[in-house]
Amino acid sequence: MASAGPLARSVVLLVGTVVMHVGLLVHMTPAGVIVDPLVLLAVVGGVVGGRGTGVSFGAGCGLATDLILHTPFGMSLLVLTLVGYLSGIVAEQTGSARGLARAALASVLAAGGIGLFACAGWLMDLEYVTDAPIVRIAIVTAIAALLANPLLERAVRWALAIRPRVSATRVPRSRSG
Repeated sequence: MASAGPLARSVVLLVGTVVMHVGLLVHMTPAGVIVDPLVLLAVVGGVVGGRGTGVSFGAGCGLATDLILHTPFGMSLLVLTLVGYLSGIVAEQTGSARGLARAALASVLAAGGIGLFACAGWLMDLEYVTDAPIVRIAIVTAIAALLANPLLERAVRWALAIRPRVSATRVPRSRSG
């Protein structure tokens, strides 16, 4: 049986994230705010796959968010596509950051994504967006991104069929005596 392609696995990851968000995470409110895992997924898509993948993941996450939220249709699509693209650009500029540095980068980018969403809400004069506790939402989202980054990176690598890099300095051991 042939394995599913990256597009099918990405759709499975996106649908699973939406189901988890709607079914579970809306009931968990650290510091009184809801963490949006679709913002985290858009950021990690850009960090792991670069700007092209970031745009794709951001657009998918934005479309799903537009179907869930009561904001003008297309606002989340625009914002998360831009977040994914910018995450990809920043990740390409920082090179091969490892572990905690990549998680910290994703954390800052996720908080910036919340700020960008607030700016879009302000430009559209949406009082329910601008009256929200944006700083608290950004801080909680940044912490969630820091904690969830290893899991999300593995999920995105699985979806895109990206194999972990093997160091070129490893020398296979000889089995001779």
